[in-house]
Amino acid sequence: MLGVGVLRTRLGRRLLWVFLLAAFLPLAGFAGLSYWQVSVEVRRQAEAALHDAAKTAGMGLAARCAQLAGDLELLRTLAGAQRGGAAGGELEPLLAPLRQRCDAAWLDLGAATEPLLGSGPPPEPPRTAAATAHLATGRPLVVAGARGAVSVFQRVAAAGERPRLLALAVRPQWFWDADELRANGAEVLVYDGAAVLLFHTLPAPPADATLIAALGAQPASGTVAWRLCGVDHLARYWRAFLRPQYGIDLLLVQSRPAALALAAAHGFASVFWGTTVLTLCCVLGLAAAQLRRILDPVVELEAATRRIAAGDFAVRVGGTGEHGDEIGALGHAFDRMTTQLAESLRRREQIERELAASRDAALAAAHAKAAFVTNVSHELRTPMAEILGATEVLAEHAGDDPEARIEFTRIARTGAERLARLVDDVLDFGATAPWTMTRVGVLGTLRAAVAELPTAQRERLVLDLPEPECFALGAAPRLLDAWRRLLHNAVKFSPADTPIAVRAKVDADRLCLEFEDRGVGISRLDLPRVFEPFCQFGRDQLTDKAPGTGLGLAIVKRTVERHGGSVEVESELGSGSLFRVRLPLEAAVATAPQLCAAAT
Repeated sequence: MLGVGVLRTRLGRRLLWVFLLAAFLPLAGFAGLSYWQVSVEVRRQAEAALHDAAKTAGMGLAARCAQLAGDLELLRTLAGAQRGGAAGGELEPLLAPLRQRCDAAWLDLGAATEPLLGSGPPPEPPRTAAATAHLATGRPLVVAGARGAVSVFQRVAAAGERPRLLALAVRPQWFWDADELRANGAEVLVYDGAAVLLFHTLPAPPADATLIAALGAQPASGTVAWRLCGVDHLARYWRAFLRPQYGIDLLLVQSRPAALALAAAHGFASVFWGTTVLTLCCVLGLAAAQLRRILDPVVELEAATRRIAAGDFAVRVGGTGEHGDEIGALGHAFDRMTTQLAESLRRREQIERELAASRDAALAAAHAKAAFVTNVSHELRTPMAEILGATEVLAEHAGDDPEARIEFTRIARTGAERLARLVDDVLDFGATAPWTMTRVGVLGTLRAAVAELPTAQRERLVLDLPEPECFALGAAPRLLDAWRRLLHNAVKFSPADTPIAVRAKVDADRLCLEFEDRGVGISRLDLPRVFEPFCQFGRDQLTDKAPGTGLGLAIVKRTVERHGGSVEVESELGSGSLFRVRLPLEAAVATAPQLCAAAT
């Protein structure tokens, strides 16, 4: 590894620590700060969406209270008409709208009670001082019970008559309309001014101690993180101040699972931290490689100095480092110094041999000369062999490893291609630009998606499509993309030798499309999360993960819902899956069912 040689030297360890402190830690800190800012922004947007939903629900309940106030005025008029002798048949057109919102109505509620609408015992009017004072003003009083019951009271009096009490029993299913009150993917809870739970869409009543604590700090509106039915939720509450008009305050709470509300931040985290870690590893690897190129010549010079200190003046280091830099110049100067030292030693030895030879005879001088030539040849051959060997090693091992470079290039390319695909899908999943809706032949877009499949996959399809075209108001490219994703999903998760059924039929004013395969299927535990972004099921995610981003079905669901339709799935593990899409037909087609009668 590149960093091993660097860490063997004290100088290398010091330089690496300097790099970590000066570059690595600030870069990691910047990455953490960036992720924190994104997370804060995603949470802020999620809270803003829940706040708008809670405020919209509160305004909706205020509008219902206003409608009930108008109903009281109408009942007051009808009561006068009845006392004036008007026939019941004449008043029925006026009473019909009231029956849709109210169960019954009474006048006076004293010893003599006059039923105006419906039957049954009248509700007991509130006896509190605040309720009595509010009724004295002549304004309607709305009373909501803990079990969803809603009643409205108003004190009325004609000229010359004593004040009488008008009561109205409201239909709970009309007043507490869950489909209109709660936002998409959220649960709604309604409390009165005393924090008593009046209505909710949860399977069981919540433990609202956390909410009550938050109300103590911010009574008008605020955010609360609590746990509902075993799931962490992010909620936003908003108080509708209706007491001056209707004698009641309502606290609207919109609560969404934290995993769903902050899904964008969680999806961003995996991509962001993966990219950050990869970047930091690349920077660390490049720094270690550069430190090695700087320190290796220094280590070589240090080893050569030790050999000279031991008396080996034949050592050479050549041009260490990059050509022309200071370390390379130091290597050449070192070699010149070593050469001069060796020459000085050689001359001294030669003088000593000459002095010794002068005392010997001519034969001894000749023998000394021969011995000298032999010794010098040997001494020159040894350093030459060392220099050639060192040069061969440098030639063979200099530079980066090509195989490693190719391998890392291939890995980088594969990663770039996969990222390109999610961005494309999120951008697509997160796109909010309006679509151009036109009259589209739905079956035509489905046949076009089938035609795009390879021949082997197309032959597996068992089509049951009606001949008459069925039209809907929509975006043809988006519908084509949805069918393409459903077909590819069926092909991807089913064996190549099993058929795939594609059926279409008309049900009232809706077109029902079914895509059924005989593949691996989906566990019942995973079915509620099959349309969540970034989720894949049906294969082992560690050893047999299917290709794709896990955004396909989420995009299909968003496309179908933006066309006013719905998508659902039926599946059992090992028995295949059935995806059913229902799309509303165009009004002209819906009023002429004979166009698609052949489909049924």
